[in-house]
Amino acid sequence: MNFLKSLFAPKSPDAALHPAQKHLDAAAALVDQWVQVEVAGEKTVTHISAGLDEVAKALAELDAGLGLCPLDPDLLVAKACVQHASAQFKSAEETLDLLLQHRPDHFEARAWKDHWDTWSNALRFPRWDERQTRLHPVMQAYLRTGHRVQLVRSGLSKIIAIVTEVQGPPIDPKSEIKLSWVLSRTPAGPLVAYYVKIIEPVGEPSTMEAFLAISQPALFSPMEGYYLARQLALTPFCYVVFVSGNSVALNRQIRFGPKTRQQLAQLAADVTATTSYLPQPEFRTAMQWHMQHFDMNRVVFEN
Repeated sequence: MNFLKSLFAPKSPDAALHPAQKHLDAAAALVDQWVQVEVAGEKTVTHISAGLDEVAKALAELDAGLGLCPLDPDLLVAKACVQHASAQFKSAEETLDLLLQHRPDHFEARAWKDHWDTWSNALRFPRWDERQTRLHPVMQAYLRTGHRVQLVRSGLSKIIAIVTEVQGPPIDPKSEIKLSWVLSRTPAGPLVAYYVKIIEPVGEPSTMEAFLAISQPALFSPMEGYYLARQLALTPFCYVVFVSGNSVALNRQIRFGPKTRQQLAQLAADVTATTSYLPQPEFRTAMQWHMQHFDMNRVVFEN
């Protein structure tokens, strides 16, 4: 297996059951009490209202987890997030350095370390789970600017959320949702086409097609398409969120099966290795080319 494929190799099905999950959950519950992400003009702002005792409790939980799983990447990144949020910037950088000593290819730690001034960690994104019935204002702001593929915070980790406005009759909550991604190498440059298949209990299935531009990073932000495509391969699930206005019509956590994990690992490796990018003004041209030349019957959804 070559370097890029090994870098994005999918985790085993048991990887979702973290050995220190109770400590991650306890730390996240504490962080939830004092982290709030809001829209401020054209930007998002994270407000931190924790005292030293609250921060110490969260860090103690993560250190307890590290006692069980020394040098665990999830715990070390979470610890760096809490340290950074409490203005312990040097300590956060040292935590990332420790991780990179043992995992120099770790995506989040490397991107954060290399782009310290522009990278946003998990606490800079809105908290989300399947219980939410109203679209978070930050997610709504992203959607207004055309960002359907977004980042949210689940626990202390970044997770992809696909947010789409829908019209028409309500979607049956018993509907089955399937996802598939395709890296399309158009003449204008590469983009990711993704497909959301909706299988309602009654009626014919329907499939939505949408796109993510793979442009050369300019801001070195995790919300850029180049990084979002790579992020997909590093998480065990994503959210699919259909909204009507501010109301959530359907909010589903989609866990990736082994075939999808392999598909996303290959996509991320291909994106990482690319030396050809899609100029932003050519995005619409690339979408049109793909729609004209790609047979949607070729899309494979995991059962």
